[in-house]
Amino acid sequence: MTTLLHWFEMADQTLMAIEPYPLRITVLLAVLVGLSIGSYVVVRLFYGLIRLRLARPSRHIPTLHLVLKSPLFPRLLKVVPLLVARGMLAFFFDEGTLTKILLVGIQCWFLLICARSFAALMNIFYLIGNERRGVTASPHKGIFQVLSLLGYLFAAVGMIAIVLGRDPTYVLSGLTALSAIFMLIFKDAILGLTAGITLIGNGLVKIGDWIVVPGTDADGDVIDIALTTVRVQNFDKTITSVPAYDLIAKPFTNWRGMVEAGGRRIKRSIQIDLDTVCFADETMLSHWRKIKLLKEYLAKKEEELAAENASAVEASASMANARHLTNLGTFRAYCIAYLKNHPRIHKNMTLMVRQLPPVESGLPLEIYCFTNTTIWAQYESIQSDIFDHLLAILPEFGLSAFQVTSASALRSMRSK
Repeated sequence: MTTLLHWFEMADQTLMAIEPYPLRITVLLAVLVGLSIGSYVVVRLFYGLIRLRLARPSRHIPTLHLVLKSPLFPRLLKVVPLLVARGMLAFFFDEGTLTKILLVGIQCWFLLICARSFAALMNIFYLIGNERRGVTASPHKGIFQVLSLLGYLFAAVGMIAIVLGRDPTYVLSGLTALSAIFMLIFKDAILGLTAGITLIGNGLVKIGDWIVVPGTDADGDVIDIALTTVRVQNFDKTITSVPAYDLIAKPFTNWRGMVEAGGRRIKRSIQIDLDTVCFADETMLSHWRKIKLLKEYLAKKEEELAAENASAVEASASMANARHLTNLGTFRAYCIAYLKNHPRIHKNMTLMVRQLPPVESGLPLEIYCFTNTTIWAQYESIQSDIFDHLLAILPEFGLSAFQVTSASALRSMRSK
């Protein structure tokens, strides 16, 4: 150690003997930069050897691969040349303006390295949390981004305080006075930051949620929640970035509740032609009694109507004097029985078949139920199979679906 100090003293005396003064300063700066870069190269080589040794497959240290892949240690190693430069500053330069400028630069650079290292550390914590939960992304990303942003903010305050030669509290008081101007200039960024924290804190959106945002192309699964944006992979595999503030300021649909409930709603109508609605006669009843799903309903209904109509003295005088089954009511009962016996319909959720107000296109008969799956392709297949069957069986009840006559059908009718 004594020999090394003696060598530095001799080198310092030799450099100080250089004339003229500008040349000496240039040589001293070159030597200082060379020593700093040389020290950084040495520690990076040393770190590379350690990293190769730790990265061997035989070493099963939890989360080690995340630490080795992160830029944390490469950023921290940049402190070494700063320490070397700071230590050599006293040997090479006297107290003066140049020394103060170099010292301010070293201190500011140190704060920047600390802020970047802190951001890398926050990213490591985020990745470790994701790995333990078995996911590649999570809504907690925004929290770690806020912490990283605070680290850069503190570093910036420290740099300004060092450059001005004032206490950091002085800088903070000045920033407080300028807060109104900053809020006006960075309004969008502040709104996005607040919205991102609100989304994460309240759990309004999570990774994997299917969301639909009106007014945008976003209709798919959330793949990333950043501090100010939410990235959505649409079903056509395109990716849409939505500002986080839009999800707070405007309504959007999150289908997470449907997925968690385990059932997806079917809500579709069949337009019944009103001209085909009628009372059921004996021929219809005898035909319907052969349908397995209607046997219990018909037996109960016929018994109920017979008991009611027996007390009506003028029941046989007019159809209006008694109650009768209709083909539409029987078809509605068949639809309910069919859905209750369908293996892909959720039995613990709302199930009903109801009439909606008649319109110019007929009488809407709405099927309202839930499938026992939320997978899109399976849901569409189940829904299509149900309506294929119900539309095809309409003639069995003397009913038909309303359909606007096409031009070709009109021409065919005229030709006859």
